Amino acid sequence: MRCSWLIPVRNGGPWLAEAVRSARSQCTRDDQVVVVDDGSADGAADDLPSDVNVIRQKPTGIASALEAGRRACRGAYIARLDADDRALPGRLEHQIAALEADASLGVVGGRARLFVDVGEAPEGMVRYVDWVNGLRDPHPQILVESPLFHPAVTMRARAVEEAGGYRDEDRPEDYDLWLRLVASGWRIANIDRDVVALRDHDARLTRTDPRYRREAFDACRKDHLRATALAQPRRVVVWAGSKGGRPWLRWLREEGHEVPVIIDITRGDPRQGIPVCDPGAICDVAFDVLLVAVGRRGARDGIRERIAQLRPDLVEGRDWWAVL
Repeated sequence: MRCSWLIPVRNGGPWLAEAVRSARSQCTRDDQVVVVDDGSADGAADDLPSDVNVIRQKPTGIASALEAGRRACRGAYIARLDADDRALPGRLEHQIAALEADASLGVVGGRARLFVDVGEAPEGMVRYVDWVNGLRDPHPQILVESPLFHPAVTMRARAVEEAGGYRDEDRPEDYDLWLRLVASGWRIANIDRDVVALRDHDARLTRTDPRYRREAFDACRKDHLRATALAQPRRVVVWAGSKGGRPWLRWLREEGHEVPVIIDITRGDPRQGIPVCDPGAICDVAFDVLLVAVGRRGARDGIRERIAQLRPDLVEGRDWWAVL
């Protein structure tokens, strides 16, 4: 079988049929649609076409539903879609073509069109969508945020199986999966095409489920660093604002890494006994890794330009990472 669409739902009656239609319209006879009904009380999946494989389970949560659905998927590729979104025409054809053209790719996403049924989308969501839409190669900024829209991806089933599938833990299940795939050697990418229409509404899990809080994302980031750039004790310079870097400083020292200096645009008193220097210090101090922990809006682009001026030899995603 070529591809399996994987659509989890709980009480998605108003939108599920539309999502399923958008997936089925791109199917060949060699594809399937798998819907996992995670304890819906509204009969959301009761009237779907007979060729849709509906799995019903007690309400156990999104990660459990996704893993149950993944195990029922028979395709070489798995295309994700949420019950409140729509797959845009041509998506599957172009994403599968990208995966077949590059055997190193484990997951392929693409651009999203954000829409709301009533009112306007929140500014934060608009900024996030704009950011992901601008990423062709997500690897350099993989520790900033989740660089793929989960309902926009098509995944190589073998890669996801090798990575251990979806884990039902206190963390964002999609970001956790992308980072584990990359740490194990698979690449991820976004094609230069609109592939999904994302419906924003107050009930989105990213707003209501605690597994998407900042601390849970940080846990994913730290696990990834432990598996890759910080797998052994290193000298780590932290570029931080007055508050954003403190948790990272504590964590680095607890993990046994040396922090020779902290970089800030304004020099100040030592923090946790570590000297604070201006950006020019990255030209003079010996270090292995640079972490940028500045979350102020717009600051990251300015810091990126400053690093390029001072140390053009440092490559984002190889020598330094933004972690906010």
